[in-house]
Amino acid sequence: MTVDTSAAKADETADVAAMNQLVRIGDYVTPIALRVIVELRVPDALADGPRTAEDLAEEVGAHGPSLYRVLRALTANGVFHEDRSHRFSLTPVSDLLREGHPYSMRGMYRLSPADVHAVAELEYGVRNEESAFEHVHGTTFWDYTATHPEHHERYQHNMWSMATLEIPAVLRVYDWSRTGTLVDLGGGTGQMIAGILKANPAMRGVLLDLPDVAPGSRPLLEREGVLDRCEIVSGDFFESVPSGGDTYLLKRVFYDFTDDECTRILRSVRRAMKPDARVLVLDGVVRSDNRHDSGKLHDLYVLAMGQGRCRSREELADIFAGADLKVTRVIPTGAFPLVEGRAI
Repeated sequence: MTVDTSAAKADETADVAAMNQLVRIGDYVTPIALRVIVELRVPDALADGPRTAEDLAEEVGAHGPSLYRVLRALTANGVFHEDRSHRFSLTPVSDLLREGHPYSMRGMYRLSPADVHAVAELEYGVRNEESAFEHVHGTTFWDYTATHPEHHERYQHNMWSMATLEIPAVLRVYDWSRTGTLVDLGGGTGQMIAGILKANPAMRGVLLDLPDVAPGSRPLLEREGVLDRCEIVSGDFFESVPSGGDTYLLKRVFYDFTDDECTRILRSVRRAMKPDARVLVLDGVVRSDNRHDSGKLHDLYVLAMGQGRCRSREELADIFAGADLKVTRVIPTGAFPLVEGRAI
């Protein structure tokens, strides 16, 4: 009697493939190792060419043999390349982690111990309504950030890096020529509105943020040569927003707030909008299929840090409808998509 072993072999092959996939996605050492080399500024130290770990360690303030082990491990993910002389060089991945790269992502991959501790307690946040961050640190993410300067600096660096990627993305996919006045709500230090205004010389801008934030945008707007076209307004978008804009932009705002709070923001916008004005929300939008989705992953970060979340198009449409607005388009950018809305 002949036994057909092909089915058993196929199952075994599938099991091995699944095991290898689990090893890849279940590794929590690699993300930390990546952030360690960013904190040490190793990519910057490699900008002029290959170097050994011992040579690098002297410059970046590390223990040579330990640094070698970290760099060697990261080569497996294409972060660095090691030659036969055990010298390490940049790859396209680690080149983006240099401070001097025009599209540097260094700020997105700095090591933030407060965030890491919160993510490590994600199970608590899944089991309970309180966020993991509040459980670990005894306060909200925003209150912690306000009272811990080093954490605030890392957070701001993260926001800057994200905007560096987002500015060319939104300029490429959206027709800004129809916008005479752009109102950036929660505009922070002004990086986004400055980039859009520079690319559209006929456009005027208004930046709104809280009284302790908005004035800090002046140096960047002046440095970028757009201050004469951009009004800086201190205020609270929950209460009111400047009227007269053609386009109202909310960049990475929604995922920090609950559904009711997002609706309140949009109601403020709706009261200020002209009949033909548009609102743009740049935010994580979660797809309903099984493909890789940055919105789904960012949603877990938000789950650990606070009470907001990333939403599906349908969920966003409900929020817009609560403010007498309708979602007209969801525009892919290569980063977070742009969700466009108009008055109903």
